[in-house]
Amino acid sequence: MLVPTGFIHQAQLNEAVLEAAKALDAKEVRHVKFTIGSNANGEPSIFFGILLTAYAVHESRFADVTGRVASTLFDQLQPYNRWGLQPYFNFTSDYSHFRNPGWM
Repeated sequence: MLVPTGFIHQAQLNEAVLEAAKALDAKEVRHVKFTIGSNANGEPSIFFGILLTAYAVHESRFADVTGRVASTLFDQLQPYNRWGLQPYFNFTSDYSHFRNPGWM
């Protein structure tokens, strides 16, 4: 896919996401995946799907966890500055929902 900063090297981006995911708390995040596509305005974007644990989705901590996870991934990856991608974050604790390819 062509983006303003050039071509995205999918393997490098995948490695960067895997590395950034290591910084997340395992008692809160079970898995991180992503797809690359265009947002509603046609801008190159990265869509993250984040599978949270039951602990993370408890009402008392959900907002804190999702904010921290999004900030960590954003800070570690710098998706716009490094890759020319607008980031979007989607969270679920439902594994069947997470596995659905159309979810993100």
